[in-house]
Amino acid sequence: MKIVIVGNYNEKKAGANFYATVRKLTNGFTRNGHHVMPFSDRDVAREESGWGIGRAGGRGANRRLVELVGNFKPDLLILFHADKIANDTIREIRAARPDMPVAVVNLDPLFLPENPPRIRRFAEVADVTFITTAGARLQEFATPTHRVAFIPNPVDPSVESLECFAREDQASDLICTIGSEQGTPWRGEFMRALRDKVPGCRYAYYGLDERPSVFGSAYFDAIGDARMGLNLSRADDHYLYSSDRFAQYAGNGLLTFLARETGYDDIFTDEEFVFYRDMEDLADRLRFFLAHDGDRQRVARNGHARYHALFNERLVARFIEQVAVSGEAGDGFAWPTTVHKG
Repeated sequence: MKIVIVGNYNEKKAGANFYATVRKLTNGFTRNGHHVMPFSDRDVAREESGWGIGRAGGRGANRRLVELVGNFKPDLLILFHADKIANDTIREIRAARPDMPVAVVNLDPLFLPENPPRIRRFAEVADVTFITTAGARLQEFATPTHRVAFIPNPVDPSVESLECFAREDQASDLICTIGSEQGTPWRGEFMRALRDKVPGCRYAYYGLDERPSVFGSAYFDAIGDARMGLNLSRADDHYLYSSDRFAQYAGNGLLTFLARETGYDDIFTDEEFVFYRDMEDLADRLRFFLAHDGDRQRVARNGHARYHALFNERLVARFIEQVAVSGEAGDGFAWPTTVHKG
């Protein structure tokens, strides 16, 4: 199958986003035997503008996508946060290739005010949207011509290649990375409260107080220099929602702590990840693993193996392909495979 993936490959950052999900899924489709043509809509828009400004080059990026589809003749078009691409462009493409399914991948949480309108906008022209939140709320985005399904954040063994569970010499006990606490001040309060409750832990907090957020190779270096990771998303009460931090922590072999409220204990066990109910429970579990490093290594190794087995880039790509092309998921997936229909 020939596939065009339209997304933000972010050439502007010169490889600093090497762990971006769009790159991992591109690898997944390729490893599944497909011919993949990436199209970085924002980079093309900047190129087309003549001034390096994406807003000015949007029309040119849309024209270039139409040309690419005409030249390549893909069997599947995937829009991956392709905000530069207009619905009329997709309509033009579909008129030329009426048998080609169009899928959308949306990684943002549903509680962001700007995200539901984005989903509904693409629902006018796409056959299916894949979202990293599960549960009944997905039904509200389904229409007679548009389906909705959940996907997990994929891990890629060529990207998440660290094995933190195999080491004992890390400088940090617990890493927690956030962009900043602006907009979610509760996360900063939570991180400071944990530090107060377990003062003997060596914390590597990024995006908090005097330590800025960390990206690129420096981010992976920080993960590699830690033993455990706290996966603190912007909200924990949306079923199976997590930022891609979960894949990065678990995939690189950190003992990963996450709220039981996320629902991931429906898929994984306490022998693979550390699920906590509240601050007191988290503090108790952190104290235990600080004192029992062999258990830390064992559980982290289990979680690393299970995440790579269940949520790898090839399986997530295969799920997207099957639902986009046939409308159904089939068997062999560990996550909820309900395809919501209008």
